[in-house]
Amino acid sequence: MKWLLSFFFLILTYNQVSAQKRIEVYLIGGQSNATGQGYMANLSDTVIADKQALLFNSGLPHLNSGLPPYTWQPLHQASESPDRFGPELSFGTALKRLRPTTSIAIIKHAHSGTNLFSDWNPAKNNKDTLAQGIQYRAFIHTVNAGLDSLRKRGYKPVIKGMLWQQGESDADKGETASKNYGQNLKHFIGRVRKQLRARNMVFVYGYVYPPPNHGKGIEEVRQAEHDLDEDAETGLSTKKAYVVDTDDLSLRANDPNTPYPNDIIHFGTSGTWELGLRMAYKMNQHL
Repeated sequence: MKWLLSFFFLILTYNQVSAQKRIEVYLIGGQSNATGQGYMANLSDTVIADKQALLFNSGLPHLNSGLPPYTWQPLHQASESPDRFGPELSFGTALKRLRPTTSIAIIKHAHSGTNLFSDWNPAKNNKDTLAQGIQYRAFIHTVNAGLDSLRKRGYKPVIKGMLWQQGESDADKGETASKNYGQNLKHFIGRVRKQLRARNMVFVYGYVYPPPNHGKGIEEVRQAEHDLDEDAETGLSTKKAYVVDTDDLSLRANDPNTPYPNDIIHFGTSGTWELGLRMAYKMNQHL
């Protein structure tokens, strides 16, 4: 009798799990080019975000989308102010088009001006929270909150990939911050995968400081970004980590009526949109 009850319990549990709707989850982190410096007003009327994709983002002082933070909403801009957007809009739109039968959910936490060596430091393990950087803790909190919310909605979330756009602050700091950027990023990727139990998570990131920017710290960070790519086949290369080219992207200095005519560090409206597209294509290529 006991084995029969156990059998029916297993069947019931299986049916409950199978009834859950599987949803692919993609994470976004980084600093100002991840928060996004594209302007909604500069987007063409023909550019429309795919509202079938969902987005969950952290709130102030990190992001201000104009919508309630830490809630699932149809795909929308989530930058430092409601008039700006980051790679989330085009990434979610393109990935949904590339994977039309798949449910797509994006969880975003980014903060302008932050570095990897301290702010995003993941420490050695999950328990070493005192050594974890403030942005890493906020990122993990945001991701876990988003995943829990999906489960309460009846979804079965599966983390498939992460976008990362960061490195300017480490290049600016120079010395050990830029010299160790590659090892720090490799460690960061491993820790995120382990802490979130997503060991096969595809990690897509973009080059920072496009030419004509130059300087020792910049070159060290960009070399690390090159060497970390799985296809670079270096000692730093990391499985399922891929860099996208950003050197030809339009900058904020090139934006129509830009209030930042000298800004050649941040991607502008069309550059930010294109960055998200490239990240989507790279991500889909390696899923």
